[in-house]
Formats: sequence, structure tokens, C-alpha cells
Amino acid sequence: MDNPLASILADKGHVVLDGALATELERRGANLDDPLWSAKLLIEAPELIQAVHRDYFRAGADVATSSSYQASFEGF
Repeated sequence: MDNPLASILADKGHVVLDGALATELERRGANLDDPLWSAKLLIEAPELIQAVHRDYFRAGADVATSSSYQASFEGF
């Protein structure tokens, strides 16, 4: 199958999404009081975003949500 989501569903019958990104980033000490929210960490602390995603995948997530939804050329 060319569709990764379809492959996961065919294999497991369900898809596990990751958890709350902003909440976990704040729990780890990130200050998201910024118009860019968690997207500012794409520049300031990408390793923190990677660590959160890695931990969710280790916990069984199949899909990670992006921290870029507030990102824009104007914002950056």
C-alpha cells in the first residue's frame, strides 16, 4: 500500500495518535507565551520538539501532530 495510514489500519485495525504537544512542551519547561506558540520552538529548541515526538512514538503513537500550525513567513 502507498498510503501509510491505510497500512497501519490494515495491520493493526486502529491508529494511535500522539498526545498534547503544547502541554508536554510546557511540562518540560518551554515558555509558549508567544504569538507563534509551539512553532517558536522550531527555531529556538527543535531538540525539545524532537524529544516529545520521540517519547510519544516510544509510548506507541503511530502519528505525530505538527508544531507548525501557527508558523508563517510573517510570524517568523
